[in-house]
Amino acid sequence: MAPFYRDPRLAGLLAGLRWRVRPEHYALVGLDAREQIVALRLLAGLRATFWQVTVEPEMITLLVEERDWRDLAPAFTRPRVQRPMRIISFDIDLPPDLVGFMAMLTDAIAAMGVSLLAVCSFNQDHLVVREQDLDAVGAALDRLVTDASE
Repeated sequence: MAPFYRDPRLAGLLAGLRWRVRPEHYALVGLDAREQIVALRLLAGLRATFWQVTVEPEMITLLVEERDWRDLAPAFTRPRVQRPMRIISFDIDLPPDLVGFMAMLTDAIAAMGVSLLAVCSFNQDHLVVREQDLDAVGAALDRLVTDASE
């Protein structure tokens, strides 16, 4: 393991790791920053159980269910869209001082040449991957759990 994986809790957490793929299909959308007000107003009406917005000076990024994106899309001039995307959620309450959890996951997936987006909330982490990569990512996660259990 790399030096930053030295947290002794990692092996135990990985050995008991449970993860699930959310059933919805998602769109990852890049919008012109000048469309921020429109985006925020429209997002306020979403009733989805999982979505994300990131506002940066040069771009707004949305992660929304595809069905919601179909309704929102006409309001934007030139969105950049990647879909279908899938979300893998980790059913684990991570200690706030844990170091290396996401690094171990992303290293295993990057070794397969798969692109991902990490989404972290207060106490839970998620990965966003292209649907076409979902089986390969699942296999890599299963290997991590098996290796940590041995």
